[in-house]
Amino acid sequence: MPGAMKIFFFIFAALILLAQIFQARTAIHRALICKRMEGHCEAECLTFEVKIGGCRAELTPYCCKRRKKH
Repeated sequence: MPGAMKIFFFIFAALILLAQIFQARTAIHRALICKRMEGHCEAECLTFEVKIGGCRAELTPYCCKRRKKH
């Protein structure tokens, strides 16, 4: 029985690590999309910028882009 418990905890730890890896890939992908839209990831958008989406990284949740003057 102790061998089965070790294998269970090993598989459980591996699943947690995989979840972290896929979450990080998503954040990188969203940051690239933001860059493609000519924006940048910031924790808070400035007053002359508009929020165009989310980067969803830990400390940089917003994708900001300068407002176009009409």
